[in-house]
Amino acid sequence: MFDAAVAIGLGYKVPTYHDLRLPLLKDSKIELQLLVDNIRNIWVDCGCTIMGDGWTDNSDRTLINFLIYCPRGTIFWKSVDASDVVKDAQALFKLFKEVIEWAGPTKVVHLVTDNG
Repeated sequence: MFDAAVAIGLGYKVPTYHDLRLPLLKDSKIELQLLVDNIRNIWVDCGCTIMGDGWTDNSDRTLINFLIYCPRGTIFWKSVDASDVVKDAQALFKLFKEVIEWAGPTKVVHLVTDNG
């Protein structure tokens, strides 16, 4: 490896953090989108399960993680600060409705919560 570095010579300019970061980030985003699309494609055949997992962080905020499961894999959809809505059934309904609409209402076969 050292021989390869010497062969390049003194004029070689090392790529900057920015030069490395942007292409890697773009490639990772494309790869992740392909993975999500691959998982979503099976929902037409077998449906999916919307899961809401509530928890409290160190600042006593109530957070809900929304995940979507099917036999091909699980997608983390998003996390929501639900501190203001945790005791409001209508507000919780709106949060779940948003996930259901993204997944496709005809593809959702279960809703699972931790009753938290």
